[in-house]
Amino acid sequence: MEIAEIARFLRATPPFGELAEDWLARVSRAVEVSYRKRGETVLEAGSTNDRLYLVRSGAVELLLAGEELTARLGQGSCFAYPSLLRGGEVRNTARAIEDTLLYAIPAGLFHTLRGEDAAFRAFFVADEADRIRHALDERREARGFELGARRVGELVGRREPVTADPATSILDAVRLMHAQGVSTLAICEGGALVGIFTDKDLRSRVVAQGMDLARPVGEAMTPQPQTLSPDSALAEAMTMMARGGFRHVPLVDDSGALAGILSATDILASLGNSAIDTGLAIARARDAGELVEAARVIPQAFAAMVGSGVHAVQAMRFTSALGDAVHRLAAAIVEREMEAEGRGPPPCAYALVAFGSLAREEQLVGSDQDNGLILADECDAGGEDWFEAFARRLCSLLDQCGYAFCKGGIMAQEARQRLRLSDWRKRYEHWIDRPDEDAVLKATIFFDLRCLHGEAGLAASLREDVVEACRASPLFVSYLARDALRARVPLGIFRNLVLERGADGTRVFDAKAQAIMPVVDIARTLALAEGIAEVGTIARLEALAAAGRLAREDARSLADAMLFVNDLRIARQAAAIGRGEEPSNRIAPDDLSPLERDYLKDAFAVIRRGLDSLRRNLAGGIA
Repeated sequence: MEIAEIARFLRATPPFGELAEDWLARVSRAVEVSYRKRGETVLEAGSTNDRLYLVRSGAVELLLAGEELTARLGQGSCFAYPSLLRGGEVRNTARAIEDTLLYAIPAGLFHTLRGEDAAFRAFFVADEADRIRHALDERREARGFELGARRVGELVGRREPVTADPATSILDAVRLMHAQGVSTLAICEGGALVGIFTDKDLRSRVVAQGMDLARPVGEAMTPQPQTLSPDSALAEAMTMMARGGFRHVPLVDDSGALAGILSATDILASLGNSAIDTGLAIARARDAGELVEAARVIPQAFAAMVGSGVHAVQAMRFTSALGDAVHRLAAAIVEREMEAEGRGPPPCAYALVAFGSLAREEQLVGSDQDNGLILADECDAGGEDWFEAFARRLCSLLDQCGYAFCKGGIMAQEARQRLRLSDWRKRYEHWIDRPDEDAVLKATIFFDLRCLHGEAGLAASLREDVVEACRASPLFVSYLARDALRARVPLGIFRNLVLERGADGTRVFDAKAQAIMPVVDIARTLALAEGIAEVGTIARLEALAAAGRLAREDARSLADAMLFVNDLRIARQAAAIGRGEEPSNRIAPDDLSPLERDYLKDAFAVIRRGLDSLRRNLAGGIA
């Protein structure tokens, strides 16, 4: 009877529940049961251990060298395995902090299981970071189709691209395309790619403008097209196509020679569905109505992408690429409409910029709009009136496209988000030179900035000044760090999940607010403290590691923790869209497997350590 009870408990406890039944039975028979009174020492630092311990009931605390508290563990938690991995040497004193029932598994059986079962071995590694990495790898392998691993050269194979010289007549070029059955002709000179000539070029540059078909095709081609290496990831090609709204990407090898032409059809044939079709529909939109119709399909495209096997990084990049395309085309459509109405073209240079998740290229579906306009300093009063009308129409069109009005007013239609470059500089200077907690809380989103449309130099100039000003102001950075510490990571001292009640009574946590944004805040704070200009969270962490400002393992652990939680979030959002429901950031751990819940706790532990480090190093040890 006792062995059956042990087996039932192990079956519900990671990682034992993943074992084959024969192994589970063997472990159940080998378990040694012991009882420890409150205050009794289970293991002493400096001793030798030959058991893996599992808390059946009660609680245990671990103290490094018998003094510094490192963890408190409750029911279902394993401990003492690090000592088994290092040959038995115990570094943490383990003490019962309430009357506790323990299961113990002999070291020999523990090591046999690690040798026989890869998942068991991966669970019992040195720290949370390795377990999260294993969890991410497992989730990606389970999808089967790995967009980050597939190379675009594999899709093109040995198919030779159809090429022509720039001096070839347009008529001969079109005849060649017809004979070869291609819609894109690579234009090469001396073996090097100099442009492409497409069906679209034929319509818009030749037929529409009445160009003489005897003219050289070099005059009608698209010069210097965006290219990729044959070794580029399929995910990168999909993002490029979705953002640009084009169907073909030339592949160029290290020597600069043309290696092939990748088409959207190549990708669709291997994937089945993607963001590319949605990106093309957006790019083809000729007016506001068509753009709204195309953009409203983005949630379904997102769900289809997730169903096809994309993981967190890819889903964020694809959705952001589509968001870029919608914002860019919306601005162009409003410009054309205003000019057609006699309001004229933009009266001066300007940049439409995104803040927040779209700026970081981490946007998912259901995001509201966070944008602004940077106007050239020569903008006069008449120009201000033009841009006010432009911004109101732009934000209204984006709202119709599914990017809801921002409740916080971070939109170009608000006068304070539509400023001359010099006035934007003054605004950032005020935040940085005279920080206070309330102002910093509202301003952090503005420190993730990226140009979407217009004069990119305006945004680049502002961004460069802001990054340098942050680097030179430890006081402001300390306020950023304190703001990051507002986050409530939902992990209790007994490694239990601290949850809230949802509207339906379900116990949930907010994946965005309690796990993803803390990592975003950590990366932003550390990057600005070091004068690092990258905007994306992963890019910031990688740049910090490359500069020696953050240990590579710490940077990777934070990235993995964010991506693991985001992966759980994305899967649930896609499922909600499939059911016709609004996607949410809330996750109910009861809907996860026991193993996923354990990995989730690992992710929260990594995030908490990152916040603790921020508190010690940049927040003055306070907050």
